[in-house]
Amino acid sequence: MQRPAAAGAGSAVPPAGMAGDEDPGLVDRAQAGDAGAFETLVRRYQGWVFTLALRMVGDRAEAEDLAQEIFLKAYRGLKRFRGASRFSTWLYSITSHHCLNHLKARWRQPPRQGRGGERPDGGGDDPPAPVDRLADEAPRADVLLERADRARIVQAELAHLTREHRIILVLREIQGLSYEEIAQILGVELGTVRSRLHRARMEMKARLAPHL
Repeated sequence: MQRPAAAGAGSAVPPAGMAGDEDPGLVDRAQAGDAGAFETLVRRYQGWVFTLALRMVGDRAEAEDLAQEIFLKAYRGLKRFRGASRFSTWLYSITSHHCLNHLKARWRQPPRQGRGGERPDGGGDDPPAPVDRLADEAPRADVLLERADRARIVQAELAHLTREHRIILVLREIQGLSYEEIAQILGVELGTVRSRLHRARMEMKARLAPHL
């Protein structure tokens, strides 16, 4: 199984026409033991899974390891997939829960540098653009800083949100999932999604306010 593409190479959301068009046939073949079909699914979704893991854990090396674990878990559980939801939604559920469990294991540890001296906020020279969508939620975000600086600030503040707020902002604002998909992934009611998302946005605005 290939390692996920480097950050920036994978899209935060599936390219148009990617998710769902050919998945059922590939899943059927993979469930029947066709390793090539599963490898095709891995190639199709590895950038997507890596991006979600990176947003959740904030460390590229950890996100790469988690992506590998997630696809291994998906492979082992593939026979239990019955097609009640899209394959992408099922994979999102595995990804989000696996990352949540990982975060729980290290949540109370003090902030640290990532492996290789990388900051936990994933701060490279060219941060992924989707985090700009959260900066736009703040007043005058378009004049806050240049795009790259805003993205770094948002990524850093996102890492300091409460776990529930961080996850729901990633799923909605960065990954672009519907309320229904988020409810299914998190196992909560739609009303809970709406109220939690509102509180998360308010917390994010408050954290961005000092940077205005």
